[in-house]
Amino acid sequence: MSYGYLSQMLDQLTSAYAREDIRNDRKGLPLETNIGRLFETLAWGLEFVHEHAERMRVWDDLDNAKGAVLDRYGANFGVDRGGATDTVYRLLIKVKMIALMSGGDIDTIIWAAASLFDVQPTDIEIQEKFPCKIRICVDEALLSSERLTSIEVIAELMKRIAAAGIEVHILLRNRRTYQYEVIISRGCAFETVVSGGPAVGSSTYTVSRIKGKRIDKEA
Repeated sequence: MSYGYLSQMLDQLTSAYAREDIRNDRKGLPLETNIGRLFETLAWGLEFVHEHAERMRVWDDLDNAKGAVLDRYGANFGVDRGGATDTVYRLLIKVKMIALMSGGDIDTIIWAAASLFDVQPTDIEIQEKFPCKIRICVDEALLSSERLTSIEVIAELMKRIAAAGIEVHILLRNRRTYQYEVIISRGCAFETVVSGGPAVGSSTYTVSRIKGKRIDKEA
């Protein structure tokens, strides 16, 4: 990674010097002048120092520490690595740090669980079960793959933080959403029913013919 020291140094050269190397540096070409080669050597040293200083700044955070740096963290808190990986060893150190400040109350357990699971305290739900049991609930989707592979270790470590005699259970909630397409059709139909019957009462029916024409009458 380049921090641009060479470009800055070459850019500060006055017109008394040949400025071909400024163009060469921008185009990624080899430097030509003596002053350019000298600045290149000085810039390499500055880049090297800056890179390691940046690494020290990042590794000063326990979450980023690795290897021998992490071993020194553990030695400061009296935690032996014992062949554990960096991930597990980092959790062991965190638990020791939390245990030194822990009062075993619910607020401390929430804060400790959030730290070990690498989530926000608001993402942790505590359910108290009778007698002397607590359940720590967290959504599985919020956890990284690194935390999921170390879930058993985290469960054991949480028991050390809780007050004596308190049984700790960890529940990983897994939410799934399913969606189906349902087609609903609407329709209507009309039915006409016609019914009829004879009139109530008696009636007579006569047939007569007038000049060859038939006349039907109903009385």
